[in-house]
Amino acid sequence: MKFNKAGNAIKSLVYRIAGSQYHDFVAVAFCWNNILGNLLSERTKLIKIENQTLFVAVSNNIWMQELLLNKQELLEKIRKSSGVKLENIVFFLEDDSKERKPNYLKRKRKHG
Repeated sequence: MKFNKAGNAIKSLVYRIAGSQYHDFVAVAFCWNNILGNLLSERTKLIKIENQTLFVAVSNNIWMQELLLNKQELLEKIRKSSGVKLENIVFFLEDDSKERKPNYLKRKRKHG
């Protein structure tokens, strides 16, 4: 009896659920952490692939500058790691301050 790694079974399942329309996006997502490393991958969010362009939200402009400077290298690493050939990557800032700061309802105090 041949044993398969659980990771391979999960990846296979995700590819089947995503379907052929999202195959490239899933392939890039699976290797994104290995391409960028933990620190930088935690500060980015893959949004979509459209017309061979990857759209990536970045938490602040310092990290975005780092990614922009390494854009061609990232495209090559994506191709080698995932097999997905992209023509471009678009980075944009995403305001995540709403996620970090909860909006609590303030109670009116009754004086008197």
